[in-house]
Amino acid sequence: MEGTQGLPLEVRLSAYLDGQLTQSEVREIDGILARDEKARTLFNRLKLGSDLGRKAFEDMLHEPVPLDLVRSIKQASIDSGHERGPALKSLPPKEAPVRDGRARLAAAGLALIVAGAGAGYLLGIWKPPPTAPAVQTAAPRNWLDDIADYHRVYARQSLHLVEVPATESQHITQWLTTAIGVDFTIPDLSDNGLTFEGARLLVAGGQPTGQLIYRDIDGHVFAVCFQRGDAVEARTEPATVIRNDLGLVSWQDRNAAFAFIGPSSEPELDALAATVARMI
Repeated sequence: MEGTQGLPLEVRLSAYLDGQLTQSEVREIDGILARDEKARTLFNRLKLGSDLGRKAFEDMLHEPVPLDLVRSIKQASIDSGHERGPALKSLPPKEAPVRDGRARLAAAGLALIVAGAGAGYLLGIWKPPPTAPAVQTAAPRNWLDDIADYHRVYARQSLHLVEVPATESQHITQWLTTAIGVDFTIPDLSDNGLTFEGARLLVAGGQPTGQLIYRDIDGHVFAVCFQRGDAVEARTEPATVIRNDLGLVSWQDRNAAFAFIGPSSEPELDALAATVARMI
């Protein structure tokens, strides 16, 4: 068989099963099967189908030929003018070998028809085993997903909005600096219409995270979140993402990652985040 490079993998594996490949291609297919699980699965299916077909075909060859099939062959022989009637019986003995040859041809034709019918039957009834459904994995979450979820919960709380109130600002600074490992200053956003309410300690992205909570005159809740991160030489450019009804502006500075979160409908969200980045 000519080389199978460039042909579909199913064709190459079928040729591999039939022993029609060169030694170099056999080694190539061996390597593919050794490292590619999908290729091994396909190979096993092809091999199973080949084994089942071969066994069923062999079993059918041992079954008696159906009477209807014999009659059909006999009728075809008659229609083609090969009927052995009385006239043939009157032939001299030297014509006997011709009759024997025709009988052998008829038997061979019968065997071929049986083989073809068996193969067609097998192709008709054989179905490949169902493929396993693809495993769907959820997209990986990051710390912004976590703080967005926390924010939705805590923003609805009126009496329990914070763990430590704003009246204990000095304690908040010491507490979160020790817990998170990031030095910071609580931003004063009163000139921007936001009142500092207090703080919480969260776990976001598997790391301790500080949350400084603010509220505007309409009761909308905003928060500054931060956690320890990779050190950077200069503050990175802010990146804004939307999580349904929330907008988040994130950046990195010093040895920490920061995010400012609030209603996605807030037109000054980016400007507020820039103010926080300068102050914190």
